[in-house]
Amino acid sequence: MNKEIKQILISYAFFALSCGMFYNFQELWMASNSLSVKTIGTVYSICALLSVSTIFLCSNLLKQNKLKKFTSFLMLLKACVSLLLFFLNNTNHLVIIKFLVMVDYVLKVEIAACVYPIMSIIDKNDKLYAAKSLIYSWVYYIGILLTSLLLGKTIGIITISYNSYCLIGSLLMFISFFILKNVKLNKYKMDDKVNQNIVGNLVDKVKKDKISLNYFGYLFTNQIAYSCVTKLILTIFVTKLNFSDVVASNTNLILCIVSAFLGTLILSKFTLKNNYINFSIKYIGRCVFYFLAFLTNSNLFFLLAIVYSLVLSDSYIHVTDAPYINRFSNKEQLAFCNLKEMVSYVAVSIGTLICALTLQFGFKYNFLVATIFIIIATLFGFNAIRLHNIEKENGK
Repeated sequence: MNKEIKQILISYAFFALSCGMFYNFQELWMASNSLSVKTIGTVYSICALLSVSTIFLCSNLLKQNKLKKFTSFLMLLKACVSLLLFFLNNTNHLVIIKFLVMVDYVLKVEIAACVYPIMSIIDKNDKLYAAKSLIYSWVYYIGILLTSLLLGKTIGIITISYNSYCLIGSLLMFISFFILKNVKLNKYKMDDKVNQNIVGNLVDKVKKDKISLNYFGYLFTNQIAYSCVTKLILTIFVTKLNFSDVVASNTNLILCIVSAFLGTLILSKFTLKNNYINFSIKYIGRCVFYFLAFLTNSNLFFLLAIVYSLVLSDSYIHVTDAPYINRFSNKEQLAFCNLKEMVSYVAVSIGTLICALTLQFGFKYNFLVATIFIIIATLFGFNAIRLHNIEKENGK
């Protein structure tokens, strides 16, 4: 693997570790600062909206040769925001705290969106895209595990609390910043022009591109289906499946770790040559389990459907996403990745809202809605694979 690619991935790993340790108990940290559950939910909703608009602006204003410098600056800024939150703990400056939490969230989303476009300046391939995502998942879950193990422990004269993770997250972000800042990209060809309407131009291009239209159709409907079942997972475990808080948290963490393990294994050893089969393992399987959960209205099938969804969530990314991202040129990578994130965030918002509404009528209806959307997603996904195969055969 290229030296610069390794440096970028190491930087990204420290970013993921910072996120895992900073976000795991963020809701409880906010609650300890006298923010109500309703306020916390409102803050996160605004975060999603701000992220979409920020993604759009950044895509239109950035030159490719400034992308690494811009991302490094965002990392530095995120480290400073985390540090400010550490010092603002229990100061009752609630307006500032809410504002900084929103800023931090937007920075996190944009940093994550920028990393692969930086890597694509050096190399662009499907497995590299999947490896980047798996590294984030692995290290993020390690961060979550560390927060659970360290909370309440005393190291010397310091007792680890929720607020300690703001400081630790900040320090890790500083490390991530310094590593990325020192990556040398001068020898690689980069575009030095700003296309001030690149997202608009890309949207126009996508409208005429059947492969991308089917990919975004799959992405949008799949995210809604997945969010209907898993977005409020801890609440579902506790209120619908009668898990204790500790068992719910540990179960979710274990399933996430298994997901990263399976994703790594499938990427390196068990990807089949037929992408229709790869796609079916992940999504036809979900469809079957979702429908059985709805029909039986059984806690056992509810759990099986959730487990199947979660443990394969990190698998086959090099089949379901990477080929459609890598079809675009380097100078369009940031805009396309950002457009993808915008579609995803809108879908997740819709899916989360549906999840909350259907839970009031009965958990089985979450699976009915998820079944409908996953069927639509599968149709879009199969068509995207078919069209992409034709494109490759024609040598385009």
